[in-house]
Amino acid sequence: MSRLPPLLLSLALLGWTIGVATAENRLADTASDYLRDHADNPVDWYPWGEEALSLAREQGKPIFVSVGYSTCYWCHVAKRELYEDPEIAAAMNEGFINIKVDREQRPDLDRVLMAATRALGEGGGWPNNVFLTPELEPFFAGSYFPPEPLPGRESFPQLLERLSDQWQSDREPLIERAEATAEALREGADTSLAPERIDPADWRARAIEALEGQFDPLVGGFAPPGQSSRFPQSPRLALLLSALDGDDQAARAEPMLRQTLAAMSIGALFDHVGGGFHRYTVDPEWAIPHFEKMLVDNAQLVGHYARAGQRLDEDWFDDVAARSVDYLERRLWADEGGYFTAENAELDGIEGKSYVFTAEEIRAVLGEDAEAFLDWHQLAGLPESRIDHELPDGGAVNLAVGRACAAFEQGGLAESIAGFETEYAALLEARQERGLPKRDRKQVAEFNALTGLGLLAAAQPLDRGDWHERAQAVGDWLWARLWDADEQHLYRQVYEGEVSGEAFLSDHAAAGRLMLALYGSSHDIRWLFRAQRIAATIERDYLDESGRLHERPPESGGGLPLSPPLVGDDAAPSGHSQAVVFLLDLGTVLEDAARQERAVRALAGFAAEVDAAPTDWGFLVGALARPSRAEVVTREAARLAEATETTGGPGETRDHVEVEARAADGGAAIVVRITIDEGFHINANPSSEDFLVPTRVTALDGEIGPIDYPEGKPFRAEFARSAIDVYEGVLELRVPVTGEMPTRLRLDLQACDDEVCLAPDEVEVEVERGGE
Repeated sequence: MSRLPPLLLSLALLGWTIGVATAENRLADTASDYLRDHADNPVDWYPWGEEALSLAREQGKPIFVSVGYSTCYWCHVAKRELYEDPEIAAAMNEGFINIKVDREQRPDLDRVLMAATRALGEGGGWPNNVFLTPELEPFFAGSYFPPEPLPGRESFPQLLERLSDQWQSDREPLIERAEATAEALREGADTSLAPERIDPADWRARAIEALEGQFDPLVGGFAPPGQSSRFPQSPRLALLLSALDGDDQAARAEPMLRQTLAAMSIGALFDHVGGGFHRYTVDPEWAIPHFEKMLVDNAQLVGHYARAGQRLDEDWFDDVAARSVDYLERRLWADEGGYFTAENAELDGIEGKSYVFTAEEIRAVLGEDAEAFLDWHQLAGLPESRIDHELPDGGAVNLAVGRACAAFEQGGLAESIAGFETEYAALLEARQERGLPKRDRKQVAEFNALTGLGLLAAAQPLDRGDWHERAQAVGDWLWARLWDADEQHLYRQVYEGEVSGEAFLSDHAAAGRLMLALYGSSHDIRWLFRAQRIAATIERDYLDESGRLHERPPESGGGLPLSPPLVGDDAAPSGHSQAVVFLLDLGTVLEDAARQERAVRALAGFAAEVDAAPTDWGFLVGALARPSRAEVVTREAARLAEATETTGGPGETRDHVEVEARAADGGAAIVVRITIDEGFHINANPSSEDFLVPTRVTALDGEIGPIDYPEGKPFRAEFARSAIDVYEGVLELRVPVTGEMPTRLRLDLQACDDEVCLAPDEVEVEVERGGE
């Protein structure tokens, strides 16, 4: 039997069926607004999964995979111009197996396919369309394909005909290109050696130097030469914020941070009428936005603006943060709890229609107050579309740049703009009368956790207790809706009230950071327990035996010849970055040197990438360069370099219990004996609080009945507000056998002493048969 090609393995084992095929093209019942939006296309769409992949192999057809997301404007354009066209759909159905992917549900698959697109010489972007062989090796890719030929570009129907004909008549060149691309991707995934030294302070200094080379001194922001669009790049802003604490770098970081935050919020990246930030602008002056709004962007910018307002003594930044929170509450908070993912750029198929105004419309709404408003604001006309798409009447609302910049430099911008609250409210009401853009109703664990962190970061400097309460509500919602207490892991999302999707490292790491931050701000022990349980899941499921982190559990994605390529802190902090910071901080709070060592060992697994391009890891570099963390990282990295084993800290739960199990009563029962180290205890069953892990026995084979767990002994630690029920010393449990005698049992345990609770643990024990 021939070996499966590496890219086939990497993609096939990433398989995760997003929904059940019940509609004519199988997308109607998926847990995604983006996929459902294509449910009535004449294209015979499949969600990514074994059904589609098997069919491609059986029929010998190439696969067309289209990756996008619900607020992607060009994705909607492609739907209308291409996938709703019966003739185009017929050609797609005849020649290809067609798959739709929501990139926010499958960031791992998105990264594999984007790497393939770039390896094929395309720039990348969404929609990302990749043609694969039935063995899942890529041979052609692109983004927007026009329905009709354009100068120098073939139309999508022409492309489909060309590729289909070549596949039928002379596919060998396509297969050779696919194999070469897969080989290039495989070579690019080779692990590089760790740097000689892990030095967060050096990383930050080099990152800031690199940012100075990319900084636009006229309008702020960072971009390579020739790039017209501008993105907020929140992780880089986090890096600059962290440098304000360093005497040697603050003078270099502060001007870049101050000018960029001012330019973004004076221009139309910030929605002056409705609050909140758009995803990016199509021009370098921040004047013309691409109008979709993403939760993940606003989640980070809220905290950045509030912290910068405090550090730089700038009231305008405080006001921008507050108005962004108002937007999140008004448009993205769900009545049942949790935040939706995004808001669309278009209304009635026209991008920006919800947001733009003409001067005449403003005068009609504001009456005699319009001229004062227009003196302080300017309307940036939208550029003509190169593909002849309909534009809305009006322009994007910016502050009048010259006047606003002068007021900002004099420290009076916040006071000047505060007088327009009534006008903004009136214009927002007029805007809403046009209709509201659709929202992406996925509620993603990672994005919600980042929003909670942003609210916490903003609550303290602005003294907003209500924001702190909302962050707590997000934490409780995540735990109640997305944490599986039995399996001890998160799910990725809630959609229409239903939980679905395998969570990733980024979901767990962001949620863990939120729980730990809530503990730090409230000193409520439940948050610490939750953080510990999430940390235990990360260490159990996402760390391999060498201590390296994986985006998916190694058993489902590890060992692949080609894993999803590692990316840095791009639009948001990566899962790798957040996991290192979370485990490091939790180890510090618990004075657990063993966990700190694990965090730094995980960092060492990708430190070469960070060392090569520290600017691309802004969140991580900024976080680790803070003195308290840098000291720990430097110490533990030195120990790793010397190949010594760190043994400090209280260790793991299994280090403080001894478990035996033997058959008894002629095979009718099993006696489980748990000996607990002096000074330690384990939680009783039932546990006193829902966030505690109760002592629990499960059969790994055979059958057992309900266990009569004894009552626990009250115990109150100095750090706890109330007593909990625990077991100490020696505990014996009688486990009834109701069928075949089990050979192995699993015990869920969590050991604590009077100062700290260790991470929950799973201890397996073999059943001795001598007592039958």
